[in-house]
Amino acid sequence: MSEFQAALREAISTDTDFLFTHDVEVTLTLFVAEKDRYQTQTAADLDNVIKPLLDAVTGPSGIMIDDNQVQSIRASWMTPGPVGVGVGFELEFQSLMPDDTATRAHTAFVEFSSDRCYILPGLQPEFWPRRVGSYRNMLTARQDLLNMGIVEDVADQVLPISRPFPRQRLLMHHFPVYNHTTFQDLHAERSEPHDVIPRSAPGEDRPRDRDEGSA
Repeated sequence: MSEFQAALREAISTDTDFLFTHDVEVTLTLFVAEKDRYQTQTAADLDNVIKPLLDAVTGPSGIMIDDNQVQSIRASWMTPGPVGVGVGFELEFQSLMPDDTATRAHTAFVEFSSDRCYILPGLQPEFWPRRVGSYRNMLTARQDLLNMGIVEDVADQVLPISRPFPRQRLLMHHFPVYNHTTFQDLHAERSEPHDVIPRSAPGEDRPRDRDEGSA
């Protein structure tokens, strides 16, 4: 990561406290002098600017879980205004599902398969097992429908509203990922708070290490 990316990530981490949890639209406006743009090789091309910016704002200290959340990109360059005005760039993110954010601190994920990991909001880990139980019930219902011969697009309608993420992408960004078997089975009566945390802390029967099958 470049010095600029590190500075941008630090600014994002300091000035925000949330993650977008679904798809987003990104708008980039790059301010560059017309002379530099047309008559030199010093001005960066738009396509070369976007990727480093997205990388810098993605992960446990950023505002996106993974850059596969980017559904739409609008990018343009403009001549700066008066000296000191409009120099640099403007980067805007807009959630494509209203209010689809989660507090960033301590956010983790539960894995049901390598391509289906769902978010566990970080502020209330005592409720993670109940959320895992809800995810499990919906995935079981989907499988039951598929076993009955229901087409996949229809069976998918019972899936969680939360979008899934592939395990490898989460590990690449250093998010904790727990296997669903880590949690107590909550089919029965309500559990007390001391019973509803992951059976093992990270590092024991733990979130998967990056080395386990990672690219």
